[in-house]
Amino acid sequence: MKTNVVIFGGIGLFCLVVAFIYGFLTGFGELAGFPLLLLTAGLGFMLWFYLRSAGKHHGPMDSDNPEGEVAQMAGNYGDFFPWSWWPLGLGFSLAFLFFGLAIDWWVFLLACIPALFFVTGWVMEGNRKTYAH
Repeated sequence: MKTNVVIFGGIGLFCLVVAFIYGFLTGFGELAGFPLLLLTAGLGFMLWFYLRSAGKHHGPMDSDNPEGEVAQMAGNYGDFFPWSWWPLGLGFSLAFLFFGLAIDWWVFLLACIPALFFVTGWVMEGNRKTYAH
């Protein structure tokens, strides 16, 4: 956790410094690079703050131990359903959805139907058949 705190704090600080250098070189007139670099710095600082706060409440983690073994971090990291086709269908329907944003609104609305179907199927997958709770 301590390593992640340092990494994200460094990313936030680096992007903040680069943002002002970039803004100075472009005269703060460009509306893409400078604000986006500031947003990236903000994201780095948000993650830094969250990880620092969580580290205070949870104490040192197994990954902070320099003498630790990989087996010490073994455990349950969540429920993953093997052989699931829902993410693939969702990926195709979201590609069609974003394609619809570039084409016209009716293509976007048409793509919302399979996207909602695949999101619902993926969410409800854990409640049916083999993987039911």
